Amino acid sequence: MFARNIVTCVDHHHGQASRTILSGYPAIRGTTMREKADYYIRNMSWLHESMLREPRGHRNMLGAVLTDPVSDDAAYGVIFLHPSGMFDGCGDSTFATAAALIELGMVPATEPATRFSLDTVLGPLEIEADVKDGIVREVRFRNVPSYHVGDFEVALPDGRTIGIETAFGGLFYGFIDAASAGIELSQKAEREIVNTAQALWEAIGETTALADPATGKPVPVDLFTFVQRREADRGSSYLAANVYRPGRMGRTPSGTGSSAHLALRVAKGIHDPDEPFVQHSLLGTHFTGTATRSKLPNGHPCVVPSIGAKSFMMGMNQFVIDPADPFAHGFIVES
Repeated sequence: MFARNIVTCVDHHHGQASRTILSGYPAIRGTTMREKADYYIRNMSWLHESMLREPRGHRNMLGAVLTDPVSDDAAYGVIFLHPSGMFDGCGDSTFATAAALIELGMVPATEPATRFSLDTVLGPLEIEADVKDGIVREVRFRNVPSYHVGDFEVALPDGRTIGIETAFGGLFYGFIDAASAGIELSQKAEREIVNTAQALWEAIGETTALADPATGKPVPVDLFTFVQRREADRGSSYLAANVYRPGRMGRTPSGTGSSAHLALRVAKGIHDPDEPFVQHSLLGTHFTGTATRSKLPNGHPCVVPSIGAKSFMMGMNQFVIDPADPFAHGFIVES
């Protein structure tokens, strides 16, 4: 039979496209989510290469693949994907995957709120979705403990010295005041924003001189986030542009990025965690978060954020992978 490699997916967006891969792949083995993620990367990279890269996807598409859960209380395990690999955590794909599971009946919907958990590499994510008349109105996830790591400066060859505030919200983010970097945040500035982020990565290398308060290990910068306070809004409201390797600008405020930014502002005494924290993207979408204060096992202060957004279903797909296709597993141009 020609069509023997059929992969079924459902697509959502909230300014960012994310594809949840439902079936058409072998079991992802492992007793922990880290083991499953390692197994996936060793044996099944063809899945994100085929489903997220051109011609079936595009360079800014995100995704997730479902696994069996590893804890008794979780509905599913989830590995978060991008066209070049995987993320340990991804708020954007959490919104999309949680909505997909409810909308497809894979998690029973209850009104007014549906609650369940998903196992991830970073640990269980508690999901709460507002459901009315069978429609998912908003998905919120209780993220992993998020915290300020430290600050440093980087001198660039073009003469700019840029201050970077680093925080963790599932991934490590380097926050940069856009005005101090000479950047006015807008969609038209995308190339300038991406070029500055790439120059910063080239300058700092693989890791920073900072130590992770949770593990003591050197801290990478997974994403650079250029921020600008929205003075016209009341409370804590920011415009943000997130850049991830090798040089892609996210389309949304970022769930893990909003978590890290919220934690940073709380740590610096700028934001009350009981008040709403709003992060806007350059597209005009926004995520809203609140948080509770906590501490890591070693006593380092942190917050536990809850981030919410509405993700819209775009369609269901059954993709065929033709073994004779020279680009059966997609193609991608890194730039």
